[in-house]
Amino acid sequence: MTAAGAAPDPEEKPAEIVREAPAEARSVSGRKRTFFHPYSGLVILAVDWLAFGLDLPTEFLITPVVSLIAFAVTFWAVAKIQLGDGDAPRSAYLKAFLGAAAAGVPFPVTGTIMGTAILLLSGLPAGRWRR
Repeated sequence: MTAAGAAPDPEEKPAEIVREAPAEARSVSGRKRTFFHPYSGLVILAVDWLAFGLDLPTEFLITPVVSLIAFAVTFWAVAKIQLGDGDAPRSAYLKAFLGAAAAGVPFPVTGTIMGTAILLLSGLPAGRWRR
C-alpha cells in the first residue's frame, strides 16, 4: 500500500475478491440440479406416451397433428418448469425445445435410449429430486 501523497507502486495489484465455488449446483428449491427438472422429465415422457398411444385406433391418420400438439404442449410446459426452477431463459427454452422434439417425434420414446436419457437427465430413476 502507498502512503497518502506517495507515488503508487507499479508492482501493486488491486485486491481480488474470490468466493468459494459451491460444492454442488442447487436449484431454486434447494434440490440437486439436474439437466431437466424432474417434472420436465415426467411431462416429456407422459405427453409422448399419451399422444402416441392414440395412433393405432386412428390408423395413424392424425399422427402429424398429434406430433405438432405434443411438441407445443411439451415446449410450453417444460419452459415454464425450467424458468420456474431458476434457469436462464435461453437455457430454459433450449431444454424445452429438446424435450418437445423428443415428445413430438411420431413414435413413443419411453422404452428407447432417448427415453432412458430423459430419465437420467432429469434424475428420476434414483429419486434424487426428493428433498
